[in-house]
Amino acid sequence: MTSRPAAAQHLRDLSRLRRVRDRIDREYAQPLDVEALARGAHMSAGHLSREFRLAYGESPYGYLMTRR
Repeated sequence: MTSRPAAAQHLRDLSRLRRVRDRIDREYAQPLDVEALARGAHMSAGHLSREFRLAYGESPYGYLMTRR
């Protein structure tokens, strides 16, 4: 069973990941990198990459390259 704080953190992470994905969708033609995306989401680059891959099945960089 997941504790409430862990569940709340997971929901916050999903919300941040959605915002990162939306930013990539909007700004894919701009110079973006994982570090900048992570800063905007208030996450480390490693945490963003791990969580993005778990949620969407590919890395943020891979998603960006697909959009381009």
